[in-house]
Amino acid sequence: MEQTLNILVVDDDEVDRLLFQRVLRASGIQADVTEVEDCAGAIAYLEASSFDCIFLDYRLPDGDGLELILQIRQLGTTLPIVVLTGQGDERIAVELMKSGASDYLVKSSLTPENLGQTLRSVTRIYQAEAQVALTQARLRQSEERFRSLVQYSSDIITILEPDGTISYESPSIERILGYLPDELLGKRLQDFVHPADQEIVARVLAEAIAQPRTPLYAEYRIQHAEGSWVYLDTVSNNLLANPSIQGLVINSRDISQRKRAEDSLRFLVEANTILSSSLDYATALENLVRLVVPRLADWCAIDANPPGEGLQRLAVAHFDPAKEALLWEIQQRYPASPDAEFGYPKVLRTGETDYQLTLSLESLAGESQDADHQQLLEQINCRSYICVPLRVGDRVLGSLLFVMSDSGRLYEPEDITLFQDLAYQAALAVENAQLYQQAQEASENLRRAILVLGERQRQLQTLQRLTTLLNQRLADLPGLLQVMVDAMCDAIPGAQFGLIVLHNAQNWLLQLTATAGSGVDRFETNDSLRVGDGLLGQIFLTGESRLIIGKEHRPKLLGAEVASICAVAIESAQSGRLGVLAIGNWLNDYAFDEDDRQLLLAFGEQAAIAIDNAQLINALEEREERLAVQNDLLAQQNWELEQQRHRIQQQNIQLLEAARLKSQFLATMSHELRTPMNAIIGFSQLLLRQRQSPLSNQQTDAVERILNNGKHLLALINDILDLSKIESGRLDLEMEEFNVVNLARATMDELRSLADQKRLALNLQSDLSDPMIVNDRARLRQILVNLLSNAVKFTETGSVTVQLQSRGVDRISLSVTDTGIGISQADLKHIFEEFRQVDQSLRRRYSGTGLGLAIVDWLVRIMDGTIRVESEEKKGSCFEIELPRCVSPPPPAKVQSWSQTRQSRVIT
Repeated sequence: MEQTLNILVVDDDEVDRLLFQRVLRASGIQADVTEVEDCAGAIAYLEASSFDCIFLDYRLPDGDGLELILQIRQLGTTLPIVVLTGQGDERIAVELMKSGASDYLVKSSLTPENLGQTLRSVTRIYQAEAQVALTQARLRQSEERFRSLVQYSSDIITILEPDGTISYESPSIERILGYLPDELLGKRLQDFVHPADQEIVARVLAEAIAQPRTPLYAEYRIQHAEGSWVYLDTVSNNLLANPSIQGLVINSRDISQRKRAEDSLRFLVEANTILSSSLDYATALENLVRLVVPRLADWCAIDANPPGEGLQRLAVAHFDPAKEALLWEIQQRYPASPDAEFGYPKVLRTGETDYQLTLSLESLAGESQDADHQQLLEQINCRSYICVPLRVGDRVLGSLLFVMSDSGRLYEPEDITLFQDLAYQAALAVENAQLYQQAQEASENLRRAILVLGERQRQLQTLQRLTTLLNQRLADLPGLLQVMVDAMCDAIPGAQFGLIVLHNAQNWLLQLTATAGSGVDRFETNDSLRVGDGLLGQIFLTGESRLIIGKEHRPKLLGAEVASICAVAIESAQSGRLGVLAIGNWLNDYAFDEDDRQLLLAFGEQAAIAIDNAQLINALEEREERLAVQNDLLAQQNWELEQQRHRIQQQNIQLLEAARLKSQFLATMSHELRTPMNAIIGFSQLLLRQRQSPLSNQQTDAVERILNNGKHLLALINDILDLSKIESGRLDLEMEEFNVVNLARATMDELRSLADQKRLALNLQSDLSDPMIVNDRARLRQILVNLLSNAVKFTETGSVTVQLQSRGVDRISLSVTDTGIGISQADLKHIFEEFRQVDQSLRRRYSGTGLGLAIVDWLVRIMDGTIRVESEEKKGSCFEIELPRCVSPPPPAKVQSWSQTRQSRVIT
């Protein structure tokens, strides 16, 4: 079914118009016809309405057809125009067609067939031309959009000839690789590729030519204009068949930071494995420096400063083994001063990281002590170093020194974080090893104590059995003595024989009374031994016990030569000296030791006081009681040591899990939340700004809600990430000089719409004669936004005032005062805690996460400032911040976690 055409007929002759209407109906064409009689009417209709075709007579009351055609074309329309001429006017019609008419028809020859054919022909041509024009306009728009995308793309877009010659580079190459786009035109891509990645690039280019419709993905390194290497993630497409491109298109994205992070993470995992592989911290540290060299340093050293022992070097590794000995020589011949202002002495003294990213030999010349020292320093050729502390809590266990020398590489600021993380792992490993060593020493001491206790128990049991036997044989002295000497030989492993000689007070002689063991038949037993004669006589005379071992000339005992002897006097407090107890070994020169002598003394005591059995029993009972107490005490100590070891293991597991969860949280939060949220915000803004297909009011309202909620969620994510950085000590200040009054005014202007919605007055007062300060503009603005947004949020009527004042020569104060709901005295001490709000209920009136004031508090303190708050319920609050005019950023190692740096604040 044909569509209905809108036709404009311009003719002052009514008869001709009726003829046209009749012939048009006869042609079968559906059309709405509008009739006008003059040129002015035709122009008016064309300006107000749209038509598919115009039929006009040449002769009109206010002009001719040629003038009307020119006027119509001046309106910018390309509508088809068919001239209706009288008989004999073909020449005029031809002139009109040259001026822009589409066709002509002779009125006298007008038929349904030729009218229908002409109308269909001119309208079809017009529609085709309109479609071509629309297509060309869209093509131009698409090309313009593509040029804009290329111009402002963050990625590099490269077009190559089939042989790898660069024919186009996008402007972003200057930002990423440092080249001007025109510098690379006509050069080969392979000339800038890392030698190790040449094969990858060659394979990608070959596959791209062989597979025109397949995008090819690859990662390789391109040399920066300054000489360094940049990792790129690339997608290659063959567009040689595209007439507007005719080349291989490569889209490249800089992934150097991601690669560096991946390499750092892999290295830390490997280092953690090595550090955990040995509980001997000396071995672990030696393995660590071997791992570091040469991957992260040309040489590496670990130093410590134990109390009272001076600086000590624990481990060294150098990529050149010959120079490793040189480093030890320098350390021994020219030990560093503990008060040095650089290097590991400073790190050990202050606990802060020290580094020189670029170092010349001339700068070290002043540190040499003599010519030999200078020559040694030149040989180690230190070009760049970073020294980080091995810190656990507030304790500095040592330092880890990384040095670049002969390789020509230099450290960058990004390396400091990796080295600090590595030092933290090493410090934990050292602490764990020391705790393990202490536990091992305690266990060994306990084992020895148990062995000693066991030996003493055995000895006491022997003595107890002996006492029992003695008590059973009090009436049979020879039997009692024989039991005693048998017990001695059984109780002392090295005793091959034992004997007892007793003193006869009547004749002052010593008589052999009892013997046991092997070889006792060698003794001369016929004659008695005089007091003072021989070894046994001397012992009885002096009362001193004797332990004779390892002599070149073996002693004699009762006429027999023995290898070793242990002898003691039998002496009673009541009866005096009674005789001598002796044990011996025929072959072993070292059969006895001090413990054996002590045991033998105990036997002598038992023998001496056998007549006083009751006292002996009491003494043994008391000794058993003391032994039971010692057993209980040792058992308690053993249990406590086991509990301590278990706690140490649990703490180590918790620390490792906390580090893993923290890294996982940061990676997930950064990539999985911020990246899609930026896309949502970006596309929302793009929808609001586009003009080709305007959004309806309802659509605009929905997209604005998406944009506002996206910004709110992104701000929340940023607050959480800021808090994570604060807790890990990785939030740094970026210093610049700026006008603080202008910053306050701009921040207030950003929030003024919120205040206007609540009809709040937003005032700025300043008495600063010099508004210029040095601080981190973004972080100070973050403080202002948090305080101002809280003031506006909790104020329903009245005003919010920002006041800037001088506090002496080098400090300023910034206060935010509101007339809002105020804060109770009970809640004031909690307002700076993270995730804390005055109203903690689920149905609280005011939204928020409770992170704003916690972040403000920490940012103020890292800026070396203070924050005070004065508040009264239902009257309002005043937050006052005092800051230095010139803020110095603290060293990275001094920025501790949030929980460790919370200090008491002044609350009025």
